Amino acid sequence: MKECTTKNVYESIKACPGQKTVPGIRRCIYFVSMYSVVTWPKLPKLGDEEVTKMESLSQLKGDFVLAADKFFQSIELKDKASNVTFETVGNSGSKLFTNKANAIVVGMPDEVKGFIRQAIDDKLIVVYQQRDGKFCVLGNEDFPCETSGSGDTGSDPTNGDMTSTIALESYDECPVPTYTGKLPLSATEYLDCADGLIKKTEEG
Repeated sequence: MKECTTKNVYESIKACPGQKTVPGIRRCIYFVSMYSVVTWPKLPKLGDEEVTKMESLSQLKGDFVLAADKFFQSIELKDKASNVTFETVGNSGSKLFTNKANAIVVGMPDEVKGFIRQAIDDKLIVVYQQRDGKFCVLGNEDFPCETSGSGDTGSDPTNGDMTSTIALESYDECPVPTYTGKLPLSATEYLDCADGLIKKTEEG
């Protein structure tokens, strides 16, 4: 009989009195086509020996390594408008999570319409930052993001918004996993998702 290597690492979850949790995400998302990714960060398996803390099950290990001359690009969002959700889908023994985001952009600029036109037929990986500074990932090697778009001109010039919505959805083994690795932004700069700082590469 095959030996079962799955183990659990359940721990107590405590809430600190007075601790604040600020809703929403920050005003920028980062994206890249999955076809530009050469090496992927990985989620640990339940049976991995190094998994000793419950929190590590939601943390990606390693970095996104991209093909030559490929970099993450960014989209600036409308403040206090975008959100991310997750929910469980599937049947017992094969359950996954659906991770979703609504990224809201001010107006309907041609650049956004051009992005949506391409993205609906591409497979994207998206990284966003929570207001507490933590970076999380939508999409993975097996299930990249499916992208759709919509827009609304609004109707009242004095009490309304013109916006474009980029809707992102992907399946994952984990609810929006945390990423602390590097995001290559150019040949000379990368975003360090461990501390949120843009740093120079060796070439920079």
